[in-house]
Amino acid sequence: MPDKMRAVQLFAPGRVSCELIDIPAITNPKNLIIKVQACGVCGSDIPRVMSKGAYRYPIVIGHEFAGEVVEAGPDVKTAKKGDRVTAMPLVNCKECDFCKIGQAVACDNYDYYGSRIDGAMAEYIEVSEENIVHIPDSVSYYEAAMADPVSVALHAVRKANVEAGQTVVVFGLGAIGFIAVQWLKNLGCHKVIAVDIIDEKLELAEKLGADLCLNGAKCDAVKSIMEYTDGRGADAAIELAGSTFTQVQAIDSVRKLGTVVFCGIAYNDLMLPNKTLGKILRGELNIKGSWNSSIAPLPINEWKSALMFVETGKIKLKDLITHVVRLEDCQDAFEMMYHKKEMFTKVIFDPNKK
Repeated sequence: MPDKMRAVQLFAPGRVSCELIDIPAITNPKNLIIKVQACGVCGSDIPRVMSKGAYRYPIVIGHEFAGEVVEAGPDVKTAKKGDRVTAMPLVNCKECDFCKIGQAVACDNYDYYGSRIDGAMAEYIEVSEENIVHIPDSVSYYEAAMADPVSVALHAVRKANVEAGQTVVVFGLGAIGFIAVQWLKNLGCHKVIAVDIIDEKLELAEKLGADLCLNGAKCDAVKSIMEYTDGRGADAAIELAGSTFTQVQAIDSVRKLGTVVFCGIAYNDLMLPNKTLGKILRGELNIKGSWNSSIAPLPINEWKSALMFVETGKIKLKDLITHVVRLEDCQDAFEMMYHKKEMFTKVIFDPNKK
């Protein structure tokens, strides 16, 4: 293994470049070194790189990845050199009250690959054995690098407590939105309504199983949902756009005793109209937050479930990958995404791409 590697480093908001840096060494006997084969761009990476910044500089960004084990610490028991793996990006402290009850997603003192500690938009990354998940043989590295958004979508859908035969609305068709549509259909949802403002995305949502696709820029989405459900409202809504507009619409679109899951990262304050607040109170709505995902073994390991459904073709990802770029293309790629110069869903950085 060489001494140096190429890595995409963030130096300040808007300043990102591919640099030659030291390959990470094993710092804990239970850690591994992974040779990265693919690293996806999360929606949160775009503002992190271009405007919001990270927790320290310089930092190697990227947390949606897959690769091959090239070195394992002496205490690693579940993986060996040559294994194909992906990894949950949240590294929990294992000491706070939430970690002690198995809720690592709520950890008070967590680290996170790509924003708090060095990430995977590089040729190599050091990861904890506890975070890795093995990749089925038939799942490609590009697909496995999307295990994170597949798991995040599953986590949000599970929060909605969907029953067979119900109707659910998905607001926002990024990668997680497209995947949520598929999870809902796989888990017994009778009707899935997809809402976005880009016709091409709505066309893809229909291909992936959505029963009704609404362009929120061209129609009153809430009115259309009410008409589609005979004035009752949807059983649940999952908000993934992080827009104050769709956050209100999500509440307004569900029935009494319905569930609203907020999963899209928001960057602006939300002011609820009195009518919407009244609906929450009088309709006794269930308002839930959904953050990240879980690799706890019970009741299900969401990452293992994600890869199972990708392996069997029940979750389709290939149509979501719109761009594959080199590490050296990082500045241009992030500017394209931030300024929306092109339509994109999932951008994959491939360290082997020439």
